[in-house]
Amino acid sequence: MINNSRFTQSITIGRLLMNIKDIQYYILLSETKNFSDVAKYYHVSQPTISAALKRLENEFGTQLVVRGNPHQAIALTRTGEQLLAHAREIADHYQLAKIDIQNSQNHQLVVGMPPIIETNYFPRIAEELPANVLMAIHTVEEGSIAALKDLKSGQLDLSFLGYIEEITDPTIDVYQIDQQPFTILVPTASELAKRTSVSFQELKSHPFVLFKDSFVHDRVFRQLASASHVRPKVVFRTNAAQSILNMVAHGVGLGFLTSAIEVSDPRVNRIRLADTDLPAFKIGLAFRRHTVFGEHLEPIVNQLREIIQRNHKPGRIGNQSSHGRT
Repeated sequence: MINNSRFTQSITIGRLLMNIKDIQYYILLSETKNFSDVAKYYHVSQPTISAALKRLENEFGTQLVVRGNPHQAIALTRTGEQLLAHAREIADHYQLAKIDIQNSQNHQLVVGMPPIIETNYFPRIAEELPANVLMAIHTVEEGSIAALKDLKSGQLDLSFLGYIEEITDPTIDVYQIDQQPFTILVPTASELAKRTSVSFQELKSHPFVLFKDSFVHDRVFRQLASASHVRPKVVFRTNAAQSILNMVAHGVGLGFLTSAIEVSDPRVNRIRLADTDLPAFKIGLAFRRHTVFGEHLEPIVNQLREIIQRNHKPGRIGNQSSHGRT
């Protein structure tokens, strides 16, 4: 005897998978504009792709593509373009659902960790975590732009981020941990070291040593240069804060770093920027809004949240960003 509910569920899942395939075919067809290329990529026959397109057109009651002659690429209709935007979202959500379900079985929490945060913030959090919890956290060192992308795609369970502006992505929640101003670093032996503050415009003739352009620092630096109508000379770029400090100490150039980075080298002085409307460097812990963690990971996430809430008094900043490598 057939279990009707299970039978119905099987049919529903089957239709879903079929529709997902149709959508995946359609997305690639919109990119290649060629039925044969799509069929070759998915290792199916060309009539399979044509049938998938026909099902979608029947489902939505509209013509999605305009077919030219055999030697001419297809083109999407206006409704075809509309469907494409939704199709990409559906495909992304489907892939994310698969990853989330797979990840729920894991015993390790995969956390994005921008370099500055790993060096200057995470140690304060780690010292309060029990050894078994700390051992269950696997960190991925990457900048905030890459970390946000990997968080959205499901490659990370959560991530620390550095940012300066609001995130507009409705799928991400950020719990703010801290914010610090951007400052100028100068050699202690220089005349600038006698100053307590300086405007960016005054530094137009000085060379700079900076983070690479994947860092949020570079974005703020360019904003300041544009607002001050100057084009500072950048003589060296690096991924490491310590390299910048060493270069500044040896007089190679000035540094531009957030106060989140500690400076203990006596050869380097930190000077406040006098410019108004200077954005602050914010640090937060980001989650996908609707993630449901598995039974092994949920206690770890809860402990991490509790430590941050207790020591850093974060706010739930539902939409905040403009990310860099941090």
